[in-house]
Amino acid sequence: MQTIRDLAELDAKIDECDRAERVSDDALRAVFGTFRMEPPASLPPDPFSPEYREFQLGLHRDVAGRPYSTANEETPFDVERAALRPFPFSTGSGQTAGEHFMAVELLLRAMALPPNARVLEFGPGWGNTTVMLAKLGHRVTAVDIEPRFCELIRRRAAREGVEVEVVNADFLWAEGAGARFDAALFFECFHHCADHLRLLRALRGALAPGGRVFFGAEPITPGFPMPWGLRLDGNSLWAIRKNGWMELGFRDDYFQQALARTGWFGRKHACPDPAWLTVWEAGRREETVLRFPADKPPIQTAVGQRRGGLLEFLGAEGTGAYGPYVALPSGRYVARLRFRAGWAAGGTAVLDVSADVGEARIASKPFEAARLAEAGMAVELPFEAASDLAGVEVRLFCRPGFTGALEAVEIAPVA
Repeated sequence: MQTIRDLAELDAKIDECDRAERVSDDALRAVFGTFRMEPPASLPPDPFSPEYREFQLGLHRDVAGRPYSTANEETPFDVERAALRPFPFSTGSGQTAGEHFMAVELLLRAMALPPNARVLEFGPGWGNTTVMLAKLGHRVTAVDIEPRFCELIRRRAAREGVEVEVVNADFLWAEGAGARFDAALFFECFHHCADHLRLLRALRGALAPGGRVFFGAEPITPGFPMPWGLRLDGNSLWAIRKNGWMELGFRDDYFQQALARTGWFGRKHACPDPAWLTVWEAGRREETVLRFPADKPPIQTAVGQRRGGLLEFLGAEGTGAYGPYVALPSGRYVARLRFRAGWAAGGTAVLDVSADVGEARIASKPFEAARLAEAGMAVELPFEAASDLAGVEVRLFCRPGFTGALEAVEIAPVA
């Protein structure tokens, strides 16, 4: 691995990349893995400050050889040719294409949109996610700064017989979008935004109540060497130096804080291999409730009976419910068991919260079933995560004679 120390060395590697690109896309990507730059030795202390952002823009200017402008994101290509063979097919690489479509599939699965959802997609580029969402029956508005990408998406949509609203604008089009979308999507493009905090604030006004934002295959990782800033791997250096593109990366903890400061609650749908396929999901913090029906996985039971959308306990003793084994970022939460009204609930039980698949108990609370009606048929247990948690489960331990009908398990962040 060569550590680049000056622009002359970087330009020599760019020339090597150009030669490899004439061979194949795989050859180009192989060269990307042979060089990098060291992260800056010192940074402004506050990653949310104007000074920190100006530092990163200055670093970009030094590497790119020009100031950053959204005009840098221009991507010249042959629209006619791309309509016939868009990326990733144009690479001729089975690995590149396979990983790309793996990322799209994981994203669609994580989004789990209801039918006919209104989707605002930013930076759709070649339009692969755009067309898939439209073919699923969703109403898609695609916003891209590159007019050639806009034309490509129009052609691909027409060829597939689907309707897509295409807007030629930058990310901050969101500031005037109006609260009419059920979901906003960034797939491999959020890292091009030079003012991501402004964009995150703008998204709150673009989504309808209950709307969510998804970040697919973005460079948001626990090991990024600074809170956020310019990526200095070979691929990113090539993109910055050759094209002037903005290529940012984010550390997990910073990204979670950035979401929180702009009014969002974020969590990730992790992909272990390759990790860059991980999807982040964010909802308005005040609206977010992770709800899991009691009669369906991932809620499990050792002594309950699943019937009529409920998990029933008839004098049961033992582990009545456990799951859902989710990952949660650090913060304060409330766990909640919701029971069905009208049941002759009785006996006592214990509600607890644990992490690491039951290895680490976080909080616990006994309760009497006869008093559920007073509490709106719900039992709540506040808990705090001092650090990120994995394998979080909410458990119901039934004592002898416990009766009741559980509807759902919920976890909600607390402001």
